[in-house]
Amino acid sequence: MTGAAASRTAFGFVPDLCTGCEACRVACGIENNGGLDTGWRQVTTFNPARHPALPTRHLSLACNHCETPACAEACPARAYRRDTRTGAVLLDAEKCIGCRYCSWVCPYDAPRFDEARGVMTKCTFCNDRLGAGLAPACAAACPTGALTAGPRQQLAEPVYHGLGAFGLGPALVVTPPRSTSPPDGLLPDLDETQPSFPTARRKITVASEKGLLVFTLVMPALAAWFAGGLRFPSRAPALIPFLALAALAFAISAAHLGRPLRAWRAFLGITTSWLSREIAAAGAFVVLALPFVALPHASPGMGVPALVAALLLVVSIDGVYLAIPRASGIRVHGGEATTGFLLLSGIAAGLPLLAAVAGAVKALLIVRRLRAGALGMPPGAALVRLLLLLAALAPLPWGFAFGLALASEAIERIAFYAGLEPSTPASRMVAEARLPLPT
Repeated sequence: MTGAAASRTAFGFVPDLCTGCEACRVACGIENNGGLDTGWRQVTTFNPARHPALPTRHLSLACNHCETPACAEACPARAYRRDTRTGAVLLDAEKCIGCRYCSWVCPYDAPRFDEARGVMTKCTFCNDRLGAGLAPACAAACPTGALTAGPRQQLAEPVYHGLGAFGLGPALVVTPPRSTSPPDGLLPDLDETQPSFPTARRKITVASEKGLLVFTLVMPALAAWFAGGLRFPSRAPALIPFLALAALAFAISAAHLGRPLRAWRAFLGITTSWLSREIAAAGAFVVLALPFVALPHASPGMGVPALVAALLLVVSIDGVYLAIPRASGIRVHGGEATTGFLLLSGIAAGLPLLAAVAGAVKALLIVRRLRAGALGMPPGAALVRLLLLLAALAPLPWGFAFGLALASEAIERIAFYAGLEPSTPASRMVAEARLPLPT
């Protein structure tokens, strides 16, 4: 989605003129949702309690209709398109599968999930108004002139508290404020629980993503079990358990979608979306593995294409999550599917060196997170996870060691989702509260 970015319409924002009145948000609801709040434009306030010793600043933000929109690149269903006349990035609800992934990868927290319809929604830039030569409703309603819309005169990344810099080419121009940071010494004794900080709502929890948790745990384990069977045919999964586990993983993953009957569309974004690649690789692995699993005395060479698909699968699973801008600074967690697959494959295939290296990497990452205070689980659970991991690497019968390692992986996967949270303007405003604005 590229084009003549400089000639497109862009939002303009003057922080010094914004009072946080939310007239822009109200106007959006009136224009687009019969007077009900759309959630498309958010006003994030630092110091909402108006602490007298702290500055108060506001950030009015909606979709920035980026030059390289992360939402459109990540969408597995190809539900996004750009109106080349206005530059608006638009979402077609009839194509959306409701996977919510676009909201995870958007650093500006623009897409919103409509629970009633099971699809994503987002700011349309008031595309019809733009086409008629009018400003978007939010900009037209701003009483102070803090929010405007007009021809994009610059391509530089906008700089302001909470925005961050992601290289997406947002259609947003921010006028530098007169004061960019609190006076020295005012913030050291405050913490994120105090009302002077904006509230950053969580997008991801273990409960909300339990379907994905099961899928990303079961499929790498099934692939590792299959890999063990290539070296030792007696260890290969039987056809019925193999199909049952694969069907369970796919079914519970599809149930996570807002529109599960449109799940077939998840393959369409394979050129840009890691989520599409994950689904395509998972399907390819199951199909390619069937001849080896179903035929007695099958040659191991028959299973090599499935093993390649399995490697693509675990890499794609990790690609899905590495594409998410993180609220924490830890990018590599230790619960990644690739290292888990290598650990389990090393055990199932009788390759102790492979298992030991993968296990050592996982142990080091757990220790690193422990030191950073970012475990995503109670310290006791982390200790249990480490003990299970060490026990799995001991000289035990392979099936027993595989079970211990899988239990360890399950704990780590739960911790992964518990600690996974996309970066948003609100969370970045909290993180940047003690820092001066970059120049």
